[in-house]
Amino acid sequence: MRKAFFASYWFWHCGEGFQTILFTWYMVFYARLSATEIGFYQSLQLFPFLFLTAIGGTLTDRIGARTSFAASTGLFALALAGYGITAAGEVFSPWLFGAYCLASGVLSAISNPAIDTFIPEASPRVPEDNALIAATVHNIAKLSGNVATLLLPILSAPGGFAVNGALMAVSATLILWMPRRQPVARPAGRGLPLRRVVAHFRANPVSFDILLGSAMLGLLVVPAFYVFKPLTFRLRFPGEGDLYALTGIVGWIGAILAASFAVRLSPRIARPGRVALGIWGACALLVLSLLVVPGFAGYIAVLFLLGANQVGKALIYGRYLREAPAEDRGTLIGIDQTAFWGLATIGTIWLGWLVDRIGLTDAMIVNTGAILASIALLALRRRISGIGRRSGDFPKA
Repeated sequence: MRKAFFASYWFWHCGEGFQTILFTWYMVFYARLSATEIGFYQSLQLFPFLFLTAIGGTLTDRIGARTSFAASTGLFALALAGYGITAAGEVFSPWLFGAYCLASGVLSAISNPAIDTFIPEASPRVPEDNALIAATVHNIAKLSGNVATLLLPILSAPGGFAVNGALMAVSATLILWMPRRQPVARPAGRGLPLRRVVAHFRANPVSFDILLGSAMLGLLVVPAFYVFKPLTFRLRFPGEGDLYALTGIVGWIGAILAASFAVRLSPRIARPGRVALGIWGACALLVLSLLVVPGFAGYIAVLFLLGANQVGKALIYGRYLREAPAEDRGTLIGIDQTAFWGLATIGTIWLGWLVDRIGLTDAMIVNTGAILASIALLALRRRISGIGRRSGDFPKA
């Protein structure tokens, strides 16, 4: 099971990494859309994450993760290949592209929670360690997908969509090779899904604070990378636009090394929750340093260090997965991803407005202050900071 799952996980995230660049490249350089059109289509693809991810998780619980992921990812592969065929024509169809954006967003909102439900049992190790391994695979796959898009000038749009579809199709096929799970027995009288979710978070306050951490990351941290990174780069190095791709590559390399390091040290990390809060705080200050760090090499070095930000959530996500009951795991993962990716959509719009309103420097200071205040509040609640390997908090592998 371990090899099949992590191979599927790699191909899926590689496809997502490829699609992220392909999507922007297609709109900017191939279809040559206006800024307003680009913003509209990006929102059209992202909004399903805000409204449908939790529903996708509930669907996963009802029909099974294997079926949910294989079906949604297989349809996504067909959508990519189908649009690649239409993209071979010279005439851009806004209605057809809009339909593709909406369909890909909906299918991603279903497949995202489905794939994560496999993580707790992905290997004989404890869920906390499996989450770190999954984060390492995720980062390597994303970097691979980003690097593969260097071939887009050769592949052109039809070839790019076809390759992206092939990556998704392989991921769906690998999941189908995995053994089918026995259906989870649902205890009688447990009530409606919303009531079960509320009862779960009341009974597991640590999971609720992890959810609050995901909301903080989605609303404040992820948008900082989307908005502040390109704007500070343009401000400080206006003549180095051709090297902008390097900012993404070094970030993923930093994330890979940080996650790999965390996997090796995980048995020695007595308080992973405290480490996670410390990483988030350090990264908030590092983002602010992009305004003043000397030289292009220093700027790239900070982006490399910022790759470690992703390890923060990975260190505590396994606890969230372990506390989620099997019959509602997809729903709870969907709620967490809505807090992360759904709020990232709102946060990106908000930060862009804030920059236009008060200026880049002041907006970065305000956002950093909000992140640090949120981390302080989570620390004072002593739930995330109390996560540890001592006193039997972690089960033995």
